[in-house]
Amino acid sequence: MSAIDAWDSMGLAARVILLILAVFAFLLVFIVIDRFVAYRRAERPAGPPALRDALQRRMHTLAAIKVTGPMLGLLGTLLGLINAFAGMAMTGSVDARALGAGVSEALIMTALGLVIGLPAWWAHSFFAAWAERIAARAEAASPSS
Repeated sequence: MSAIDAWDSMGLAARVILLILAVFAFLLVFIVIDRFVAYRRAERPAGPPALRDALQRRMHTLAAIKVTGPMLGLLGTLLGLINAFAGMAMTGSVDARALGAGVSEALIMTALGLVIGLPAWWAHSFFAAWAERIAARAEAASPSS
């Protein structure tokens, strides 16, 4: 089954979930690159004055992606299975091709949810720890009042 065949066999809800997961994947790549560049700049001796705001920018979006990605994958899984069994119920017979298409849709959604959610989780944890180290170094280097 090709990607086009899989797309054609998906229901509307599964297609919407797939598109949302694709947007999440794009945002994940963008945020990881943005945070890496921002944190490297913040590590320089003459860091920006609003360090805390600069370190926290887009972290909430990354946190939302890390939680929502797997949940949307799970929703897509359930919709794929519902689609498979509804097709069987409508025809009144067990059609291996229809059942396989629905199960394939379910597994694709599960995989995509995890492929997006797990790296987002790792990136969020990595950047949160990095931000804490940068903030601790900046606080230690600042003159006491």
